[in-house]
Amino acid sequence: MPKGTGGRHRFPRGQAIDPAALRKARHDAGLTLAETAEGIISRQALQQFEAGKARPMPGTLQAIARRLNVTVDALLARPRDPRELEMRNLEEKQRWRELERLAVKVLGDLNVTPRTQAVARFYLGRAALNEAPEEALDHLREARGPLAKYGEPWLAAEALDWEAAALYLMQRPEALEVGQDALARYRVLTNRDPQVEARMLEHIGTYQLQRQELADAMQSYLRAIDVAGNVLNLVRLANIYHGLGSACLRLRQSRRALEYFERAVHFGRTHQDVTGTPIANLARLENDYGDMLVRAGNLKRAEEMIRSALDRYEAGGIDAARSDAMLSMGLLRQHQGQTDDAMRWTNDAMKLAQRLGETVSLAAGYQQLGELWAAQGDRERFEAAFSRAIELHKRAGLPERLALTLERYRRVRESTIESEPPGG
Repeated sequence: MPKGTGGRHRFPRGQAIDPAALRKARHDAGLTLAETAEGIISRQALQQFEAGKARPMPGTLQAIARRLNVTVDALLARPRDPRELEMRNLEEKQRWRELERLAVKVLGDLNVTPRTQAVARFYLGRAALNEAPEEALDHLREARGPLAKYGEPWLAAEALDWEAAALYLMQRPEALEVGQDALARYRVLTNRDPQVEARMLEHIGTYQLQRQELADAMQSYLRAIDVAGNVLNLVRLANIYHGLGSACLRLRQSRRALEYFERAVHFGRTHQDVTGTPIANLARLENDYGDMLVRAGNLKRAEEMIRSALDRYEAGGIDAARSDAMLSMGLLRQHQGQTDDAMRWTNDAMKLAQRLGETVSLAAGYQQLGELWAAQGDRERFEAAFSRAIELHKRAGLPERLALTLERYRRVRESTIESEPPGG
């Protein structure tokens, strides 16, 4: 899941130029695009430089400057604010609170350039993503236009990618379309970073999982591995294996799912051991592995994973997605025969999901509650809980999840209670 999924962010290769200065120098020299580019680069490449969609390598820029009879310095962009590099480093280390403080400070600087202001807004959105996805969405949307305007189309595409991540954390189904738009915009740029493209593909796979588009999700994850080549980092591997495990689980390939989930947790924890910094969604990796272990009957190992996930959410002060781990604990208690405790965990998870507007988790809570009532032979409450889960899936526009809930309803009903499917 893209929840703060890391991945090293690199600025594109090449010289950072001022596209407007390049266009002006060419016009002043009285040259066409073709005349300026001849023998140096293609006309199309020069057009991309002037549009701010690509950056020339140093030797190329020197040759263009000589042809236009200007200095290289005259074509360069204004020097970057050194705080931009500092913000980038804080993002890489996932030091979100420090990143937030610095970004706010930069935005409060009256002398900062519009470009640096847009970069700071982008990083403020990144800092807020895990704990406040709605706030992050506002910052990222506000940053995207100015980033493109001031010669950072790469970062603008990334802002759109993280907008999709925020929508996903808010459990909004349109995350997929936004993520695909981000990837399309990134792919038309030159000097792309394979790690960024791999991250976008991994995010898209996660959104496809949310919509139960399982074959497409697995294809996206495998393409992410191909795009990154041999330079996939531990964070990316953890997220991809988690996604592959989730897809296999829903395809009822339980053994493969367990293997993938175990690898995901292993890579996530290894990253933490090596760097001293946990990946932002390690709690989710542990919880989903724990949930799978419950269903496989390994309750002792499952409790270790789920408790670790809950501890990480609490230590990080993170509410988003915590309800999923609470539901997993409720499921575990149900399998352990501790019905009252299972009810308590499930109800608490639903209250949190309701408060945060997490429709998918709330529907899952009603389904779990329905199964608990069914186990106790309470037909009326069983029907009411499943009816609510079905209603929420319909309202969310997630037909695949609705189908799964109806299927589960019928299975539970056949094994415990005779009834007709509500809303079916």
